[in-house]
Amino acid sequence: MSATPSVAIIGAGLAGLTCGTALKGLVPRLKIFEKSIFAGGRIGQFRAAEYEFNHGAQYFTVNNPLFWNIVSSWQSDNVVRPWEGWIVELEKGQVSNVDMATQRFVGHPRMQVITDQLAKNCDITHSANICEIEKQDDGGWRLFNERGDYLGAYDVVIIATEAHEAAMLCNNIPHIRESAESVGMTVCWSGMFAFEKKLDIPYDAAYVLDSPLSWVSRYQMSDPRTDADCWVLHASPEWSQQYVASFRGRVMHALLDAFWEAADISGQKPISSSVHCWKHAVPINPVGEDCLFVESDAIGACGDWCTAPRIEGAVLSGFSMADRVMKHLNKTDR
Repeated sequence: MSATPSVAIIGAGLAGLTCGTALKGLVPRLKIFEKSIFAGGRIGQFRAAEYEFNHGAQYFTVNNPLFWNIVSSWQSDNVVRPWEGWIVELEKGQVSNVDMATQRFVGHPRMQVITDQLAKNCDITHSANICEIEKQDDGGWRLFNERGDYLGAYDVVIIATEAHEAAMLCNNIPHIRESAESVGMTVCWSGMFAFEKKLDIPYDAAYVLDSPLSWVSRYQMSDPRTDADCWVLHASPEWSQQYVASFRGRVMHALLDAFWEAADISGQKPISSSVHCWKHAVPINPVGEDCLFVESDAIGACGDWCTAPRIEGAVLSGFSMADRVMKHLNKTDR
C-alpha cells in the first residue's frame, strides 16, 4: 500500500459514480475510468437532432430506507421529481389500469441529470476503455486500455461495469469472475420516435402484453417550443434476442408496426426515428450480494447485477462497495 492510498473505479454508470461520490474526500487519489464519452450508463440520454429521450431506465421506485434518504436529497436539489404519469396495461388496444399506489420517480428534466449531478463530484477520464488490469508485486494494480497504453497504478481497483466485462477483467480472480459469469442479461431493442403532433393516446406509458413490445412511454420534452410527441418503445427480451443481429431499419419498422397494433390506432409517419440495442439490459439472476470484494487482492465489483435489477440496486451496491473499500484501507493503514 502506497503512502497515499489510491483507488481506481472502472465504469461511470450509477454504481461507479455512487461509489466514487461516497469515497470523495476520504481517498487521497481517486479516479474513475469510463469507456464512453459521457457518464451515465443505462440511464444516459439519447438525442436525435432536437429530440431527446430517456431510452434506458424510464423511472425508478424506492424500497430501501437508505435509498429513500438519497432520493429525498435529490428531490431537495430538484434533480428528481415524482412521476405522475398514467400507466396502464395494454393488450391490442384494450386498456386496464395498473397499481397506481406505487410511487415512481424520474430525473428532472431527464434521467441523465442524476448521474450528471454525481459526476460533478468525481474525477473522470472519458474514452478510457480499460481492457487489462495487472497485479503488481507490491499488491497494487496497473491499468491498460485496449491499445495497451498504461493508465496508472492504483492500490485498489473497483469494477463497476456490466457483469460480462467484470468477468473478463477479473479473469485471474475466481470469486468475482465466477460470480459475474453466472449472471444472465436480457437484450433490449429500444426505439425512439418523434411525431409532429400528439398521438391519439390518452395514457403516458404502458406495459404491453402479447406483443413484440414490453413497454411504451411518452417522453415529456424539456423544450416548450416544440409540439412533437416523443415515444420510447422497448421490445420484449424474447423478441430482442430473436432479432439481436437484425438490420436497424428492419427493427425500426417492426417496432413501429407493433406500436400501432398494441395501441390500436392508425399509423403515422415519424419525423425522427432511431433505435438502440441494449445487449446487456437487465440482469436476470443477480448474484444476491450487495457487492463483491476480495480483500487479499484489493479488488471489487459492484452494480445492479450484484443486488437487484433496479436503479436502487445500483446505488446501494455502489454505497456498499465504498464501505468495503474504506474498511479495507483503514485495516491496511494500521
